[in-house]
Amino acid sequence: MILDIFSGRRRSRGGDRKDATYEAIQIIEKFAPKEYSSEREVHYYNYKMLGPYLRPLLALLDLLSQRQRLQDDRPVFARELFLRLKDFYDPRNRLSPAEATSDGGLVKRFRELFLFFYNIKDLPAEDMEEWLEDITR
Repeated sequence: MILDIFSGRRRSRGGDRKDATYEAIQIIEKFAPKEYSSEREVHYYNYKMLGPYLRPLLALLDLLSQRQRLQDDRPVFARELFLRLKDFYDPRNRLSPAEATSDGGLVKRFRELFLFFYNIKDLPAEDMEEWLEDITR
């Protein structure tokens, strides 16, 4: 008897399954600006395949999908967003909150979050400084 090893059940691709990360991405993509979809894919969504980044990525995407909170209480939302971003880019927790707020690359990524996900191009520097200063207190 010859078995046809190429027929029968086919493996589904990892991107086809509907997990929590996929659901968060779908929510975000409904409102996020289309012109930054490639930046979101490269800088955030692509990390869903790497073990240490999965949990912090899901937490970050979950928070980003809560767009109404951005409008309701921006300072509180922004501080929480920065901490989730820090957790994502620092999965081994090597930076203290004070070190993270003074890290130029992380602050740049924080500013980019508002652009890539909410199309907010110009955040007042005073507001950002206040939000980041509150984190270190």
